Amino acid sequence: TMGTIAVVGGHLGHRLRQQVYESRSIGRYKLEKLLGRGGMGEVWAAYHQGLRRNVALKLLRDAGAQASSRFEREVQALAELRHPNTVRVFDYGSTDDGLLYYAMELLRGVDLGALVKRTGPLSPSRAVHIVLQAARALGEAHQKGMVHRDIKPENLFIADAGGEADFVKV
Repeated sequence: TMGTIAVVGGHLGHRLRQQVYESRSIGRYKLEKLLGRGGMGEVWAAYHQGLRRNVALKLLRDAGAQASSRFEREVQALAELRHPNTVRVFDYGSTDDGLLYYAMELLRGVDLGALVKRTGPLSPSRAVHIVLQAARALGEAHQKGMVHRDIKPENLFIADAGGEADFVKV
């Protein structure tokens, strides 16, 4: 039926676009796997060929002037933050065709929402341990006049960092 053809066609089109991205290099980075989509863009696992390092690469999808300005403010604000529980930014740039991107540390682990779904409610001591780390990271941002605007379990990442249990990255 037409509905089936539309669904299959849409799926094939999406897969083709993803294959094109996966074979594409952005600046010094080779895109490897789409990690997620958000309001402003996409985040990809990527590989920096010169440094031989895996990173998370955020790409701006909508390149309008307002979105570009907001994207630049976001990366500049993140780059100012030094707290160990804040995701580190390594690089920022644009391609010849105007695609904006920034590279940040690629985290291994799970977001807090997925963790709670998988394991159930956290013990009070574990929850306090996690919340205190996030609060300290946010405290640094607030001292610099920054507001996160989207604090939710999916934006608190429980990372594997140097063997420390439940290391939070905001």
